[in-house]
Amino acid sequence: MVYGKRMEKITETLTMNKKFRLLSTLLFALCLIFPASAKDDNPEFDVNKAYKKFIQLYNTDQEKEFYEVGEQLLEFYRNEDRLEEYYKTELNLCLYDVSRSKAMKALERANEMLKQMEEDQFNAYSQVYMALGTIYEDRGNYRMARHFYEEGINSLAENDEGTKIAVYSRIAYLMMLNNPVEAEYWNKKYYKESLNFPPYHQVFLFINGMINFAVNNDHGFRNAYKAYISYHEEHPDLDNYGLKTLDIAMLAFNKQYDEALIMVDTVQNNDINIIGAYDMRTQIYKMMGRYDLALENAQKRADCVDSLNSDMLFTNLNEINAQTGVAWAHTMAAKDHSRMFYIILTMSIIIIGMLTFLVMRFRKNREELSQKNEQLNSALAMAEEGERMKTEFVRSVSHEIRTPLNAINGFNELLNTPGLTLSEEDRTDLLNRIKDNIQAITNIVDEMLRVADKESNEFDSKSDELYCNQFFSNLLYSYRNKVNSSIELKYTTRVINRFQIISNEKGLRKIMDQLIHNAIKFTSKGFIEVHCEENGDMINISVTDTGKGISEEQQEKIFEGFYKIDAFQQGIGLGLTVSKKIAQKLGGDLVLDTSYKDGARFVLTMPVS
Repeated sequence: MVYGKRMEKITETLTMNKKFRLLSTLLFALCLIFPASAKDDNPEFDVNKAYKKFIQLYNTDQEKEFYEVGEQLLEFYRNEDRLEEYYKTELNLCLYDVSRSKAMKALERANEMLKQMEEDQFNAYSQVYMALGTIYEDRGNYRMARHFYEEGINSLAENDEGTKIAVYSRIAYLMMLNNPVEAEYWNKKYYKESLNFPPYHQVFLFINGMINFAVNNDHGFRNAYKAYISYHEEHPDLDNYGLKTLDIAMLAFNKQYDEALIMVDTVQNNDINIIGAYDMRTQIYKMMGRYDLALENAQKRADCVDSLNSDMLFTNLNEINAQTGVAWAHTMAAKDHSRMFYIILTMSIIIIGMLTFLVMRFRKNREELSQKNEQLNSALAMAEEGERMKTEFVRSVSHEIRTPLNAINGFNELLNTPGLTLSEEDRTDLLNRIKDNIQAITNIVDEMLRVADKESNEFDSKSDELYCNQFFSNLLYSYRNKVNSSIELKYTTRVINRFQIISNEKGLRKIMDQLIHNAIKFTSKGFIEVHCEENGDMINISVTDTGKGISEEQQEKIFEGFYKIDAFQQGIGLGLTVSKKIAQKLGGDLVLDTSYKDGARFVLTMPVS
């Protein structure tokens, strides 16, 4: 699947989302509740003046000046040991990064804040959880956004009503179009408190209307719309957030479907993001009775969500570490205590040894301590490598399994939609798609079993007699319907037609399928060639393409488990690893020909018998 152009469009759309900027502004207002008239103990720095300037610059594009003032405030508050003001300034710098589409920088800042808070023993985790939730929501990862919002609720102070309202409204917003029942639960939780905050009550009324739209409740929606309009007449200073989206829903209930669909494209940059726009189109298509278009739009939404999640997983490893940063911060104190205990114990042993065995035993004890430290370092290195491999495994498998699961879930929901009428052809097509995605999951599991040597005896048998030219040429041309017209499939040979090898047909087919499939995946034009020639008591089978090729820095890693040349291509990075393992089990090997520069060439070497 090619994600490049789609990701550019998604990133641009989410960057312009005014709804998200509204949340950032509200959080900013909540976080900056510390005295502006605080005493300035440093005569060379006017903290009150800098604080006011910091507020003024927040909603401007003067980034350099904003960061300079923020760093000055951080230095001042840290020197004066004013941790509350220090961390609230850090938090607003983080939110400013998000509003400028600097998600990676914001994640790094938030993760560092958690570690600093642990060191300073300063408990203000709820605000940082809110920032992390906001970051992930901006990038379309609703699952992680909701996780951090709920973590923020769990760590809230009892009297922090402002943040509680903000997080309840965010969760309700996330769920309003795809899980309206749960959205209604969260929306009602802050109803009474929102009456004291007109901007939040405006959001409450907006979400209430969209919940009725999602369940196709005409009467309920019209009442909600009327309540929204009446409230704005009472509060004319409000910014009409959500009004355009409610107008779209009203057009749909009035059966003006074409006008509603056109307006969806104009509103997604203001009230709802790109995921919400897909959900609105799906609902409008259902109201029209066009379930075929609803199915097509649901597939596009699944692709969009998968693209956003893929970007989240593969952009930078630091962003993955940010997901475990919270747990890391909470366990640091326990680790420090344990580490200190062992240090003290070791020192005690050394002192007792010195007193007991005197000077003659001192050197021996020191050597033993050095050996123990080396063992500990070795064990630590092994643990860190194990953690890295676990992270790589979870990252790759979760992404690859989630894609077919999303598709299966979407198709299943449509098949079980009450009142849905599908032709036998459409129903058969849906069932075939579900079957294909189940097979994709099965293939992933099979690859994991093979790389873990759970099927170590699968390719032990080497009793199949194969005519090389017939076997490899037929296998190549079985792909002729899977390549476009600009790619030529070629089979060349230097062995006679009667030339035979004795090996394992299933294993050889597994290797060649992987090599040809990779060649097709990375070649857009030119040719793909399979070549066979004898080399003593061995036979060389090469697969050559005119695709994008493999860079020098990637050439040493392509046979490593879970390594992928293109993060956005399908697969979990085990294909070449498994293929090389099978080749070696059959007495041969699989290598990359680094001398070939016009694409990629892999050479499979196998014994003749």
